[in-house]
Amino acid sequence: MTENKNIWNTDVTLVEPNNLVVRGYKLTDIVEKADLIEAACIIISGERPNKNKADNLRELAITATRKPLPAVHRNPAEDISKTLQKYILCDEELASFNPPDMVEKAVFALGRFGAYLAEILGNTAAVKSLDSNAGADKLIYRAVTGKTDFNSGEARMLEAVVTASMDHGVTPPSAQATLIASTARASYEVALAQGVGAITDMHGGAGEKAAEFFMSCVARAETDSIQLEEATRLCVSEAVEAKVRIKGMGHRVHSQDPRRDILWSLSDSAGLSSHCVAVSKLISDIFENIRGKKLPINVDGVIGAVIADMGIDPKLAKALFIYGRIMGLSAHFDEELKTQKPMRRIDFTQAQYTGPKNLFL
Repeated sequence: MTENKNIWNTDVTLVEPNNLVVRGYKLTDIVEKADLIEAACIIISGERPNKNKADNLRELAITATRKPLPAVHRNPAEDISKTLQKYILCDEELASFNPPDMVEKAVFALGRFGAYLAEILGNTAAVKSLDSNAGADKLIYRAVTGKTDFNSGEARMLEAVVTASMDHGVTPPSAQATLIASTARASYEVALAQGVGAITDMHGGAGEKAAEFFMSCVARAETDSIQLEEATRLCVSEAVEAKVRIKGMGHRVHSQDPRRDILWSLSDSAGLSSHCVAVSKLISDIFENIRGKKLPINVDGVIGAVIADMGIDPKLAKALFIYGRIMGLSAHFDEELKTQKPMRRIDFTQAQYTGPKNLFL
């Protein structure tokens, strides 16, 4: 048997049907048991930080939000991924922050991302008034909602949504774009921006349309005075008949997205689940009954349902996905520079996971 010289190793994320493992830890465990800063440490270094390091990193993230932001013009009609890409490329504070530890660089980027999002949404004042020891959950919550009164359940849910989006291995377009830039030894911010720019309605952006569809099912139930399940059945039937694809459903790897249940569970336990989450739990079975085809709800669909029930603009689903994916893209950038030669020809189908598989938080 001849050796396949195209095979290459990665220790970041194992992607298997219905299973995601990050540095040896199940992604669902990270979502449930770690905060955003700890998750960043795990995916980049493979280790959960001790309390002192975690506290220092949380302070670094808040410090990053207070640095001046680049002047970026946003066309209101442009995709938010393009806007965020412009912020990253124009951010001299991010470019000039070069600690020896990639974890610190990524955490700084997470803080900057919170500041970008706050400015886009007009919530800068809420973010700037954060205490230096505030957690990432408060940063995300204020950046998204603009509220200074703290709702721990909503903040934890938003943080979980972001963390659940952190990575899906080397084959998604965003990871490929970052890795191609990395092998050419582009700077961190350039490689990161390449990945962010590849997150579109086709990859990572289905949450918005999913949320809108779920909301239409809820509205149909109210307008027609019928049960939610029947309203969902009618909406799905009409979509199938019109040959309109229902976004947030289906996955190229998973028949049951491993991120689905943990987000549903956290939403339920926080008392945030309402009609849209209910639709998201019904829709796969209804679709199969009507279409005769299994089409499981994916993480984008669940994110869309959760934020819709929280009263958050569905357009922010993609931004929250990008927020989390900053961690994964940072990890792939770091690994590429440390383990691979420059200008290699990357066959993304030949990556093999060589990290641990059964670690516990």
